[in-house]
Amino acid sequence: MDNSKTLPERQRLMHTTIFDRSEYMDFKNDEEINRLYFDRDEDAIAETQKKYGAYLKKIAADMTDDRRDAEECVNDVYLKAWNSIPPNRPVSLKAYLTALVRRAAADVYRKSSRSKSIPKKLFSPLDELSDILPGGDAEDEYDNRILSDVIRSFVSSLPARRKYIFISRYYVNRKTDEIAARLNVSRSTVAKELAQIKSDLKQKLQSEGYSI
Repeated sequence: MDNSKTLPERQRLMHTTIFDRSEYMDFKNDEEINRLYFDRDEDAIAETQKKYGAYLKKIAADMTDDRRDAEECVNDVYLKAWNSIPPNRPVSLKAYLTALVRRAAADVYRKSSRSKSIPKKLFSPLDELSDILPGGDAEDEYDNRILSDVIRSFVSSLPARRKYIFISRYYVNRKTDEIAARLNVSRSTVAKELAQIKSDLKQKLQSEGYSI
């Protein structure tokens, strides 16, 4: 059996039942769990699920607003963790898994055609857009909330591919090459669309009265 391709069968079968009593169990530390992955020990998934399963489900549920999509995201996280550790050896397994579940949520959103709106939890500070985002008092929560809503409305109005490009680049921090490969387009196509998105967003913000 090629363990790099699928989750251990035993862990898939145990997924929905074994960890209901997790609050009563002792958790291994991250390095101990990493060691299980490096040993290709099926308990790696079990220990990951026991320690971080509820946390991952909460993030996935918040970001997708759909129980089945959330379950798909979390299962995808376990598969990606199994396939990527090794060679990766994350110092903070929680941070590593958080990045994986956010990416999984972005991918699920891309495949979903149920809604044209984008869940609020798909947004975080957009540092790469700092050159076009208005300055001001970062402590003004009300203004920041309005700005966030303007950006979310703008992105929701984009064509499906550009929505995915925006979320992938500015939220889950995927590289341009990776986005291009996932969309089966050239890197230059993605770069041009990112530039156009930034230009259009700048115009949108100016039309809303923001000084850029």
